[in-house]
Amino acid sequence: MKLSISEVEKITGISKDRLRYYEEKKLISPARGEDNSYRSYDFEEIEKVLGIQLYRAMDLGVKEIRSIQEAGSIEEIRRILEERQETIRAAIAELTAQNDHVERSLSDCENILHHLDVISVKKVRLFQLAERLEGLYDPASYEKLNRETDGQEPVIRNIVRRIEVSLEGIGENALFLMGGEASEETDCVYTVIKETAGEEPMMETFEKCRQWILKEGVRIGRYCYIRPMLVSHLGDSTECFLEIIIPLEE
Repeated sequence: MKLSISEVEKITGISKDRLRYYEEKKLISPARGEDNSYRSYDFEEIEKVLGIQLYRAMDLGVKEIRSIQEAGSIEEIRRILEERQETIRAAIAELTAQNDHVERSLSDCENILHHLDVISVKKVRLFQLAERLEGLYDPASYEKLNRETDGQEPVIRNIVRRIEVSLEGIGENALFLMGGEASEETDCVYTVIKETAGEEPMMETFEKCRQWILKEGVRIGRYCYIRPMLVSHLGDSTECFLEIIIPLEE
C-alpha cells in the first residue's frame, strides 16, 4: 500500500506542511519517486504518522517523540510518558490555583457592586489569624509567607486588619496574616468601602456603621475585620476596595 502526501493529509488531518516538517526532523521517511520525487507513504510510514499524531495529542515535542521511536522497551516509553504526566499535573495545579483566584475576584466584584457604601447583615465565612505583622509591609513576615507558598500566593489575599470596636469607639488596631477559613458562615455587619491613596475613610465608615447598628438594634462582637479585595485604577489614582466585617455577638 502506497499513499500520497495528500491522501495521508486527508486520513490524519495533518497538513502537508506539518508532514514535511516531521520529515525534516527525521521522524518519518517517506519514499520519493525516481521520476517526479513525489512522496509516497507505505504502511510503516503511515503508522509512524499515526503514532506522531497520538503523541502530539499529549503535547510531546520532537525530542520526546524521537526518544519513543528509538526506545528499546515499553519501560522506556512509560518513563517518557510518566515525565509528561508530571508536567501536565503541575500545569493543572497551577491553572486550578489561577482559577481559584479568578473566582474569588469575581465574587469580590459582585460584593463591590452590591455592597459598596451599603451596610447590611450578611453571612460571611470568617477566618483564622495566623501571625501578627509589625506593619502593613513587614518584610520578615511576608518573606515567611512567600517561602511557605513558593511565592505563589498573592499578598492581598493573606492580610487582614483587626480592630477592637464598641459603640463607644475604636480600640486596638492590629494587622495579621490570615490562616484558613471557617467551615461555616457567620452573620456579620457588612459593607464595602473604597480607599484612595492619601484618604482615610475608616473613621467615617465606623461612624456610619455605629449609627446603622444603633438604628437596627443588632448586637456586635468585639472585633471588626478589614480585608483588601481588589486594586483598581478606575479614578485618577489607584484605589483599593476593602470589605468591612463585624461579626454579630453570639
